[in-house]
Amino acid sequence: MSNPSSSWIAQFKPGDRVEISPHDRRFRGSWYAGTVVRREAKNTNRYVVEYNQLYEDESGEKLLQETLDWIQLRPPPPPPEKKVQFKFGDEVEAFYSDGWWEGALTAEHSGGKFAVFLRGFEEQIVFEEKDLRLPVQWVKGKWEPRFEQVQREKEVS
Repeated sequence: MSNPSSSWIAQFKPGDRVEISPHDRRFRGSWYAGTVVRREAKNTNRYVVEYNQLYEDESGEKLLQETLDWIQLRPPPPPPEKKVQFKFGDEVEAFYSDGWWEGALTAEHSGGKFAVFLRGFEEQIVFEEKDLRLPVQWVKGKWEPRFEQVQREKEVS
């Protein structure tokens, strides 16, 4: 990926790994792994992307491609700098149905499992810790914690 910090519009190139926020309302609040195929046209900020795990139809033979605005794309977030101690009320992203979905941690279970209310599905599901991450935002070419995470870190220190 080129240096997006030199401009407020992220620039991607073919082959860049990205996370994709699909256009469809049913997928609001989710991010899926994919790859940039190409820029739609030379002077646009729209990209043709291919999902890594979503297919055009139920046969699963051809990966889904979409043309999306740059704002619906971001590089994959970096791994956390330290082990996260999840707790009740945390805003999280949970890996479910081949993508990362926004939710809130609603209960801690034994064996490193956590109940999360997924807003996009309007249901509570139990996840292993490995399938959870704290949400971050891609802002002007760099990763920033979301407001809830900043507040949480202030409480811990």
